Amino acid sequence: MKDLIILLAADVDVQQAYERYETVQEGRGDCFMEALDAGLSLIRAHPLIGRVIEGSIRRILLPDFPFGIFYEDHPTRIVVMGVMDLRQNPRTIRQRFKK
Repeated sequence: MKDLIILLAADVDVQQAYERYETVQEGRGDCFMEALDAGLSLIRAHPLIGRVIEGSIRRILLPDFPFGIFYEDHPTRIVVMGVMDLRQNPRTIRQRFKK
């Protein structure tokens, strides 16, 4: 199985989402983390499952949450670039991943 690398920006995304959900309802942040873990496991098992968004960047959706995991599949690793709220302008999301 490929290594899973989570970039700092993606880690910050996760921390902010967790805190936001915990503020709304105690325990909801844990539900978010469970959905995220399931999504990351799916990506590791099936790296090409995500829809291509831009260039080599793929995205899968988190069930029960308006978030997507954005990642790139490389020969020996998978790099998670962001875990973003999809309710924002798609241009804003794409701009973040411009190289």
